[in-house]
Parts: sequence; C-alpha cells; structure tokens
Amino acid sequence: MQRVKIIFVVIFIASCARSVEPTVENINKIFTSKDFTFEFNSHTGDKKSLSFRNDYLVYKSDKPTYRREINYDEVLLINDFIQKIVNHHSKILDPETSSHYIIKNTAYKVVIIPDQEDYYFDALLKTLKLDKVK
Repeated sequence: MQRVKIIFVVIFIASCARSVEPTVENINKIFTSKDFTFEFNSHTGDKKSLSFRNDYLVYKSDKPTYRREINYDEVLLINDFIQKIVNHHSKILDPETSSHYIIKNTAYKVVIIPDQEDYYFDALLKTLKLDKVK
C-alpha cells in the first residue's frame, strides 16, 4: 500500500508544470509543443485564455468556449503581443495583486507580469475578432 502511495505522489509531481522564468528561450520551449495555453488573469479576478492545439485556437472566458482555426497572420500577431509583454515584464509587481499572463503546457509554466494596462489584452481579442464571441 505504501508503494502505491509513493507511485501516485511521483506521478503527481511529474505531471505538474515546472515554473520557469519569462525568457524567450523558455517561452519557445512551450511554443514548440504546439499544445499550450496563453491565459490572462486580471487583477479583478477575471480570467480569459487562448489555447492552441495544432492549428486551432480555443477561446475561454465567462462566455461559452469558442473554437476555430487560426491563420498564420494571427499567429504572428499573438507572438508579437507575447514578445511585447515579455519586454514589459516587471520583477517588482506581484501576481497576487497585479494583472498577469500565464503561458503553459504540460511541462512548463511562465508567469509574465507586464507593467502595462489591461486593455491591451482586450485589444488583442478585438483584433482576433474574439471580443464579440457569444
């Protein structure tokens, strides 16, 4: 019985994503999986996410989940957006009290706390035509 508990603990620990620093190298490790989530957590507690599975984008918010194909220009737009928030990452701000982004897959997790306003994520959603998803 003790061995079974130890095996479950080892499996649980191995299945948790490892937190890594928000560097281009670490984010690229996540992107190469082609199965990752880009999540926005507002300081007010609201959460919205864009998940990518092969060539599909899945948008989750307080509205019903929306799924569609993603095109190359949208991939470039999202990559550019992520690069900009990484460039504005603050080591001083706390994710408990500040809006932040999480990029994760099953192996890695990066928390980015940009020193910028929340409306930039809303602008990204609008550009991707996800702001009016019902």
